[in-house]
Amino acid sequence: MNPRENYLEAIRWGRPEWVPQTHEAVWHTLQFEGNFRWQSWTDAWGVGWEVGLAGTVPFPKTNPLPSLERLSELRVPDPGNLRFTDEMRQALGHVDREQTLVCGSLTYLLFERAWAIMGMEGFLTGLITHPQEAHAFCHLLADYARRVFSRYLDLGVDAISFSEDLGTQRALMISPDLFRQFLLPEYRYCFAEVLAAGKIVNFHSCGCIDAVAAELAGIGVTVLNPVQARANDLASLKTATRGRMALQGGIDTAVLALGTPAQVRDEVARVMAVLKPGGGYICGPDQSIPGIPAENLAALWSAATELGRY
Repeated sequence: MNPRENYLEAIRWGRPEWVPQTHEAVWHTLQFEGNFRWQSWTDAWGVGWEVGLAGTVPFPKTNPLPSLERLSELRVPDPGNLRFTDEMRQALGHVDREQTLVCGSLTYLLFERAWAIMGMEGFLTGLITHPQEAHAFCHLLADYARRVFSRYLDLGVDAISFSEDLGTQRALMISPDLFRQFLLPEYRYCFAEVLAAGKIVNFHSCGCIDAVAAELAGIGVTVLNPVQARANDLASLKTATRGRMALQGGIDTAVLALGTPAQVRDEVARVMAVLKPGGGYICGPDQSIPGIPAENLAALWSAATELGRY
C-alpha cells in the first residue's frame, strides 16, 4: 500500500496500515490565480489586503461593503476570471495520479470571505440587525465558492480545500445557533456537487469548533484540519465524528516549538492514544508556523512512524 492508498483508507475509515502523516508526499495542490496573493494587493471583490510581518498572510484592511443595506452595490467577481495558468497546467500534467491526489484550493470560503468584505464587526452585527440580507449575502458567497469548485471538478481534482477559520481559542466566533442558521446550509450547498462526484472535502478551521464538528460531519465533510490540541477536546471530537469525518493535526505546536524531543514524543503518544483507534486520523502539527527546531520535527515523525502502525 503506497501513501496515497493508505491515506484514502484512513479517511474512508477502512483498513490503513499506518496513521498517515502530513509530511508524506500525497498531495498536489493548486489554486487559481487571482484569488489569493502573498502580498499587499486589492482583490476582485474590492478587499484591500496588507502584509504585516514578512512571511505572514496579508490581512484585510479595506472592506468594500460597509453595511448589508448596501448589498446590491457589492461587486461580485466572475469565478471564470480566475486563471488556470500555463504553469499550473504543466505541473498538473506531470502528476502521477497513482501516487498523488490533486486538490483544488480556495483561500477564504464563506465566513472568512464575509468578514473580509465587511469587516468582522460589520458582518457579525449584520447577522443580528439584517438577517434577511445576511442570508442573501452568505448565499451569494456560497454560490461563488460552488462555481469555483465546479471549475476544479472540471479539471479532475480528487479534493477541494479552503480556509474557513471559525474558532477562537475557547469557542466559536459566532454562536452555534447562528452557525446553524447562516453557515451550515450554505456549506451544504457549496459542497453538494463535490460530494456527489465522490470527491474529498478538506475543511480547514483553526480554533475551537468542537461544538459544531458533528454537524460538519453530518453534511459530508471528509477531513477536518488542523484540530488545535489546546482549543478542542480531542476525545469528544473523536467520539462525535467517528466513522464519518477524519481528523488531521492534533499535535500541539507549542510543544513542537518550545519542548524537547522527549516531550514531543510524549505529545505524539498522547494524541495517538486518542485519535488513532479505528482510523480516521492524519498525524501532524496543529498549526503551521516557522521556527520549529529540526530535532523536534524529527522526533515528531519518528514517533508517528513508530506509534502509528495498525
